[in-house]
Amino acid sequence: MTRHETHLDADGPLLRGLCLVVKSHRPNHDQRQQPTPGTVTKYPRRPDTGVLSKSIPLFFIGRNRNGLWIAREAEGRTGGVFLLKRSALRFAQENSEPVGCATMFLAGPINLDTEDHGNPLVRWIDAALSSVNRFIPAYPPEIPIMQKNRKGDWR
Repeated sequence: MTRHETHLDADGPLLRGLCLVVKSHRPNHDQRQQPTPGTVTKYPRRPDTGVLSKSIPLFFIGRNRNGLWIAREAEGRTGGVFLLKRSALRFAQENSEPVGCATMFLAGPINLDTEDHGNPLVRWIDAALSSVNRFIPAYPPEIPIMQKNRKGDWR
């Protein structure tokens, strides 16, 4: 059995990417819970330097309450709202060139608390969805369903 040698590409980035997934373990956590306007989303702390070096930029990626993708730099310097997950990842990669970045996917809904450098059209879609969602209840009332007796059923 031969072993293939791997060579580093001197022209390419040294770090391709690192992905951390953070999930919430809070019981009864409502995914549609809407934060009050003006509140700041509490982001997790940056991992210890033994896990992730301070020289590597970290981006948080997750969804907002409308289901759109948010990419935010851990220090809060830049961020944006995107329609696709791929667009949020590309935004993180482009804003951390040439060294690359680490991404941390957040499970709960997050808000963008920095200036939006994402797609302006998606910003408009997000505002429209927020307006529509104000009229949709988080838990719609139950609808009573009566079963009809069909021909041949026992009474």
